[in-house]
Amino acid sequence: MSRKVIFLDIDGVLNCDKTPNPRKFPYVVDKRLLARLKRLLAKTRAQVVLTSSWRLDPVGLLAAKYWRIPFVDTLPDLPKKARRDEILSWLAAHPKTRRYAIIDDEDDGLDELPLFQPSSKTGITPEIVRGVQRYLSGASDKTMRASLVIRVGQNIHSLFKRKKS
Repeated sequence: MSRKVIFLDIDGVLNCDKTPNPRKFPYVVDKRLLARLKRLLAKTRAQVVLTSSWRLDPVGLLAAKYWRIPFVDTLPDLPKKARRDEILSWLAAHPKTRRYAIIDDEDDGLDELPLFQPSSKTGITPEIVRGVQRYLSGASDKTMRASLVIRVGQNIHSLFKRKKS
């Protein structure tokens, strides 16, 4: 059976600058943004594969479950590799995936992949939800990315971030 998959980041997607977090907890989700994701999943019948760095921390994974983020799998951890390589590795191991979209506020080398990139200031928006829905249904091949200048800056930042870890 072929399936649709959403590769999901959390920070900047399911939380944003306006997400209430009075105690400054590290793993927090905006219920309004999570509700948008769940409506998208109901409409597309897509499954979520967690790409967020939350997956690398047992407390982060526990928090994702606590917030009821409906994921079925996580990306493999490939240290010193871009998220792009982790996604391509997952896809190679799951050949029945026929259509997929990535929702991530950062680019991290995702240039040729179907990226839907909300701003970390807003998180997932109704426009992003509609774009992913159209993409996963095959009604459109249009993605939604930040400007080239922002993406280049993000790619440079991710290179330095990986070299330090």
